[in-house]
Amino acid sequence: MRVVAAAIAREGRVLAARRATGAYAGGWEFPGGKIEPGETPEEAICREIREELACDLCNLRFVCTVEHDYPDFHLSMDVFACELAHHTLPHALEHDGLRWLARNELASVEWLPADLKVVAALAAAWDNLVEPRP
Repeated sequence: MRVVAAAIAREGRVLAARRATGAYAGGWEFPGGKIEPGETPEEAICREIREELACDLCNLRFVCTVEHDYPDFHLSMDVFACELAHHTLPHALEHDGLRWLARNELASVEWLPADLKVVAALAAAWDNLVEPRP
């Protein structure tokens, strides 16, 4: 399964979203979703964030591709660091919780297994990807 995820940065924090339904309900993830046929990963992440959070993104920067084997499928996830456009705030349309996490708070939520790999990649490049730019 090929998907995209957004590490949305704001004021030195990243957005975490708690899954509301499905086998992994209650787990925390970076918002995103499946890439549709004919879409680029950048187009997919922008569409998914509009659908899930009613926001537009800007300043997309590729972070990494995470490969993870869940019990019933293989996940290939392109991850982008980005910001919210137009100073908007996200609205949880498909999740049952949102939290802005500072670097020292990343371990305070129970991440889904694939998203733990994203946390590690973000932590390694935090200053370049998440900290506010002058």
